Amino acid sequence: MVGRSGVKGFALILVGGMAVLSGCVSRYSIRTPERDALVAEIHRFKGTPYRYGGSTPKGTDCSGFTMTVFKRFGVNLPHGAYSQSKMGKPIRRQELKMGDLVFFKTGRNKKINHVGIYLWDGKMAHASSSYGVVVVTWVGNSYWEKRFAGARRIVDF
Repeated sequence: MVGRSGVKGFALILVGGMAVLSGCVSRYSIRTPERDALVAEIHRFKGTPYRYGGSTPKGTDCSGFTMTVFKRFGVNLPHGAYSQSKMGKPIRRQELKMGDLVFFKTGRNKKINHVGIYLWDGKMAHASSSYGVVVVTWVGNSYWEKRFAGARRIVDF
C-alpha cells in the first residue's frame, strides 16, 4: 500500500505532465482539447484505491480504470484486460502515443491480465494492486519490460 507520499508523488507527476502538454520537450507536447481532457480524466482518478471489479473514483481495478476513462470519450470498453486487448488497432511498441492502451501478462497463466494508459516519455497510468492506488509508472522498468504483451490504439488523441 502506498502512503500519502506516493499519492503526492502521483499528483506531482500529473502536474508535471500537464506542463509537458503545455509545450515542453516531450514529443507528445502538442496540446489539444482531447489530450487535455484525457489528462484531466486520469487526474480525476488520482489516489483512487485499487478495488478488484471496481470502475469508479471510489475504487477501481486496471480495466475498470481504462474503461471509465475511455467512456468519457464515447468509447465503450469491456471490463477485463484480456477483452480490452482485442479492441482497437494493434500497434508496435515504438509507435506508442498518448492514450494507447498497454497490456501485460503479470500472472502465472501467461494470459493478458493488466492494462494501463500510455501517457508520454515511457510512462503509463494504471490501477496498481501492488501500490494499492492509481499510479503513473515507467513502462520500461525491468518488471513491466519482461511482462509487456502488446498495445492497442483505441482513440487517436
